[in-house]
Amino acid sequence: MTSPEEVLPFGLRLVGPAPDPAPGEVIGIVVARNEALRLGAAIRHARRLGVGPILLIDNRSTDATRDIALRTPRVHVVEAPGSFADAGFGIDWVNALLDRHARGHWVMLFDADEMLVFPGSDVPGALPRLCRHLEGCGSEGLLTVMLDCFPREPLHAVHYEAEQELLEAAPWFEPPRLRQEPEPNCPYIATYGGIRERLFFPETIPTRPRRFLHQKLYNLGWRLPPLRRAAWFARLAPLRSPNLTKLPLLRWREGMEFRSAHAVAPLVLAAEQPSGVLLHFKFLQDFHARVLDAVTRNAHYDGSVEYRRYLAALKRDPDFTLHGPRSLRYKGPEQLRSLGLLHDTLAWAEDRAEAKLPATT
Repeated sequence: MTSPEEVLPFGLRLVGPAPDPAPGEVIGIVVARNEALRLGAAIRHARRLGVGPILLIDNRSTDATRDIALRTPRVHVVEAPGSFADAGFGIDWVNALLDRHARGHWVMLFDADEMLVFPGSDVPGALPRLCRHLEGCGSEGLLTVMLDCFPREPLHAVHYEAEQELLEAAPWFEPPRLRQEPEPNCPYIATYGGIRERLFFPETIPTRPRRFLHQKLYNLGWRLPPLRRAAWFARLAPLRSPNLTKLPLLRWREGMEFRSAHAVAPLVLAAEQPSGVLLHFKFLQDFHARVLDAVTRNAHYDGSVEYRRYLAALKRDPDFTLHGPRSLRYKGPEQLRSLGLLHDTLAWAEDRAEAKLPATT
């Protein structure tokens, strides 16, 4: 067991005792920086799903993030004083803790602004049974897509408080038009589309003539090995909107490694298994301040290009809102299944019926 004084890789330091999960318990891991507004709701959701001990990697928070974690039972704070960007945007920290504390366990990785849903997740304690079901299918993970949730009013007019549930403040979403493209690491697909692409990255939509031509020309060049290996040619690749594919639930074993927040290798997924959705609550009243912080610190992928797009939109229209004619109010996993955003299986439905969890097929 790791002692409180032991220094972990990458300058990480565990505060207090190490987690001691019981057999079959799901471990939670969350990377956080100044997440006091959302963290309580994220932890409550994880607990409702059935997550046991949670490792919270705290990267230099200056708000109440650490205090919230320390006073919450079975939440273990890990100090991460280093640079988020230099740690592969937190991936190095996550891999180190997974190798130290999670081998042989199912793990749910989540951000403080994310809530995992899947067929049957609206019944408390459904997650451990889902993990056993996936393991019985020969699967080591759950594939999900991110779905942005937002309020009706302009973001600066939101008055969400930490004691509330996130869906009380941001219960709306826009059914996304999604597409998948090949990815070299498991799960071998990247998913694009959705409201962030439509609003902030419109030039990446492949049906637009300029984008279509750009992609065709780049694909022709990529077929030539000298160009494919050239760094300057890689910089000519068409810009992409945020990748919505994530693997937030997996059974960690020796040799596994997150390559990014969207890819892990090696990992086995069953040919026929359920999938999930990560409800994403980025868009609350602190959005502008968090975007400014990300741009100022240059702390995110590709020079924080995503956050620079957000900042430009806010400068153009301070009363910016995501709500529009296509917005729907979130009603639960069954609604997402009917929209084709998550997948159920007959075997998982029968498993839930046996456990008296609701079916969605």
